Amino acid sequence: MKSEKAKEYITHATCTAQEYAERFGGRELVVSRWDVSTAIELAEQDAEMRMREKAIKAYCSEYACYETGACALDPDKCATKLLFVQNMTEE
Repeated sequence: MKSEKAKEYITHATCTAQEYAERFGGRELVVSRWDVSTAIELAEQDAEMRMREKAIKAYCSEYACYETGACALDPDKCATKLLFVQNMTEE
């Protein structure tokens, strides 16, 4: 699984469900729909962030200020990059 946040959440939810089952005499491991939904949301957020970073890198690679796989300018002050991110963020 690529999403570390989702993996950690699933591990925590599974351990919590196992502890609950052991403490209250249940034999089944029950993970709620809410837990599954939350894990899916975390995985989607991680995937979105990875794609966002790839899009920014691909966009920036077309400009002269992007040398040897890195921004030659301060990335937080690059007007071109900031405009691209702003346009990508707007829905």
